[in-house]
Amino acid sequence: MKKLTIALLLILTACAFAFAENEPVVTYDDIDFTFSPTMTWYDSMGQSGLAKPERLDSFFTNPASIQGKGFRLDFPSFSFTFYNLEKLVSDPEAVDIFNKLIKGEASDEEKTKYMVKILDNLGSGHNLAAKVDLGFSARIGSVGFGTNVQIKLHSLNSGSNITSQTLIPEINITQTVGLGFKFIDTDTLSLSAGASLHGVLKAYYKGIGASKILSLLSSGEDITTPLMWDTPVMGGWALPFDLGVTLGLFDDTFTIAATANNINGIYHMKSYTGTGYMFNKEAPEDAPEKKDSVAFEVRTPWTLNFGVAFAPELGFFKPVVTLDFIDMFDLCKSFGSESFRASDILLHINFGTELNLTDFIQLRAGVNRGFLSIGTGIWLKFAQLDVSYGWQEFGAELGDKPVDALTVRFILGYDKK
Repeated sequence: MKKLTIALLLILTACAFAFAENEPVVTYDDIDFTFSPTMTWYDSMGQSGLAKPERLDSFFTNPASIQGKGFRLDFPSFSFTFYNLEKLVSDPEAVDIFNKLIKGEASDEEKTKYMVKILDNLGSGHNLAAKVDLGFSARIGSVGFGTNVQIKLHSLNSGSNITSQTLIPEINITQTVGLGFKFIDTDTLSLSAGASLHGVLKAYYKGIGASKILSLLSSGEDITTPLMWDTPVMGGWALPFDLGVTLGLFDDTFTIAATANNINGIYHMKSYTGTGYMFNKEAPEDAPEKKDSVAFEVRTPWTLNFGVAFAPELGFFKPVVTLDFIDMFDLCKSFGSESFRASDILLHINFGTELNLTDFIQLRAGVNRGFLSIGTGIWLKFAQLDVSYGWQEFGAELGDKPVDALTVRFILGYDKK
């Protein structure tokens, strides 16, 4: 119940930021607040697939994929991503406590110990503990739209243990509208283009000390109190948009795509003393004094990306091979600089492949910035289960801090090839 209450508070924070009055600014340079919904197929393919526009997920990366006949629907889609899983699974004590939690046999002391292990696994610097997505998306001919709610739990640690660990809840509520058109459609050549606009409400808390949260949990105190009154909140909005074009050859057996993503990714933010001041004028006597709000901007970068895909008709397996070149504008800027290394090119290349074992089971694998990812999909007529597992880089340099992530996603609706 407490977890549900916290999630609702975060959602209300994002929805109501425009009606509160001001407070000191807190920003985090280590965290990229660019919004992107969780796309399990895309992640398991090494975060590649710009040129393969057959699923609704592609609508959020390449709006040229919106074009097409018929109707596609995801209603709803739900995913949960858990990070640093390998460390937890390799700890026998953590596995034992987890089994007790599943059976409802874990003591309060064991629950606290399990939480400590999760926090320990976050390590120093920036990390993510968990991510939850709830969404709805649809395509009707050349028009696409989608709604997404995403909650992230970031961590930042300037030291090496829990005493210096801070947790940063973030929420995004996004409404997306897009248009796509196919200008050429023949057996040998096709040409599509599209654009999508994302209206994003974003809110994040000032970092909350992990030690403080553990203390509240172990004491049985209401953990919502520090979120309501003691923790500053930053809330705001942005209107980023994407552009995309896709060229198909030989009945779309071979496709080439180019996209410009997160254009105008400027978040117009304000700070607030605490969530409670947005809804309740009568704060507790020991609550911090309400301060004036401060307006500020968070600028997130736009990216120029290219992708190719090869999907030959080879009977039973129906293979798909994708190769994406990510953020090429940034790569071109780094050419000729003293800091440029040939290995930096790996940061901009993603690769993936998919095999269809049957009409409803797919196996996937990919490479993202040199890190392996795998996944599978089970497609029924009006439901879909997707699972992906892979590694992401959270350090300043490639190889500094690889973090594994497991995502499970369930979709009702119709979004099959």
